[in-house]
This record gives sequence, C-alpha cells and structure tokens, in this order.
Amino acid sequence: MQRERMKTFRVDDDLLTVPYHYDEAAEIFVGQFPEFEAEPRYTPNGRPWKNVVSDSCPYARGDFDDCGSCPYLIREDPKDIIGVCFHKGLRSRASPKETYLFEK
Repeated sequence: MQRERMKTFRVDDDLLTVPYHYDEAAEIFVGQFPEFEAEPRYTPNGRPWKNVVSDSCPYARGDFDDCGSCPYLIREDPKDIIGVCFHKGLRSRASPKETYLFEK
C-alpha cells in the first residue's frame, strides 16, 4: 500500500499542495496541514488561508466563532478542513485586485 499521498487544494486563484501520510494505528491518511496562524499564507488576491478550527478571528460569524462555521471561509469541498477567508477585513493590503464574494 502506498504510504504517502498529495492533495492539491484550489481556492481563489491559488493552489496549495498538502502531503498526507498513512497512520497505521488509525488506518487512515492524515494531512500534514500548514500552521497558518504561525506562518500566514495569502492567495494571489490577498486573501488568507485558514484552518476550520481557527478561532482567533475578530470577524468570525458562525455558530461557534470559528472559521469552520463562518460563511466567509470558502473551501474547495465543504468537507475540507482548510479554505480561504473572503472577509474584506482580513485581506492583505498588497492585494492586486478588489473582488468580493459577498456584498460590501
């Protein structure tokens, strides 16, 4: 059995490839996701990548005040545990263009 896989996430004109390693004890592949809080990553449009369990956002709008329940977190697949935040307050000032998913 193959012990390593790669998955590429595509959101907001950006590609992020994550390695997955097979966990023998759990008998599943586990993703080695980046620590976006420690090392932020932005899309070419200036939007930050976030993990669904992030709960340090002052703009979080959702049932649990985390990114996973916030409507501003856009994921390639709703089951993904990472995505891109489309809230204009978190957008990098170095962004090349102004496009919004939601109304201003």
